[in-house]
Amino acid sequence: MLVGVTGLLMLATSVPAFAADEPTAGTSRVAPPMVADDAPVVPGSVTDNPSAGAVTGSDSSAALEEDAPIPGETEEVIDATDPVFPGKPGSDQPNGPICDREQFVRVTKNTKNTMAVKYKTFVKNDLSYAVDFKFTSKKSGTTTMGMSVTVSGEVKVLWLGKLKVDVNGNVSKSWTSELGIETGGKVKAHSTVNGDYGIMKENAYGYVATRYSNCQLSDKQYMNVWAPYKEGWRLSS
Repeated sequence: MLVGVTGLLMLATSVPAFAADEPTAGTSRVAPPMVADDAPVVPGSVTDNPSAGAVTGSDSSAALEEDAPIPGETEEVIDATDPVFPGKPGSDQPNGPICDREQFVRVTKNTKNTMAVKYKTFVKNDLSYAVDFKFTSKKSGTTTMGMSVTVSGEVKVLWLGKLKVDVNGNVSKSWTSELGIETGGKVKAHSTVNGDYGIMKENAYGYVATRYSNCQLSDKQYMNVWAPYKEGWRLSS
């Protein structure tokens, strides 16, 4: 949930290092299995601890998607306005002191999150009854924070801080998916269930701008921004 905090950085200061470049490995990094509405699995059967006798998934040759949809994701337009600084025309102190030159970023739209798929598998059930299946992540990959335009290191730091504070506290600069993460359930009769394992990306849209010494705002540049925040399985038809 956005709380309206403005990220600022003095241009004269040094650039801080990214905090938690890569999150600590472990199950806390992994989201519960996500099931698409069209997934041919028996309701209530999906689990992260599949049965030992389950049918094992086969590696898929399908292309890996960089922005696969995540079930249930929505978009939210943010009512964001430029901050009013002391000395800026229209503020309570139109004749205030000279402003420091600073850059800031602002989120104007929290767009749908997506998954960068790192491994694909499937199980085909040709029988007339449901059977247990088990998927295990066998390939790993890395997703890093990025923007749709080229920006400086200072702006990247601002965006990472903005996303962490205003949108999602779990975002990281870089994320490498784990091997051996399992999910399973029961696939319906005469059906094929597909499993994608990947890294979820927090996506947002907004701008970076500069406040000059005369307290005027300029150089506004809009961009899409994304950062990894979780990994896990997505089940679909």
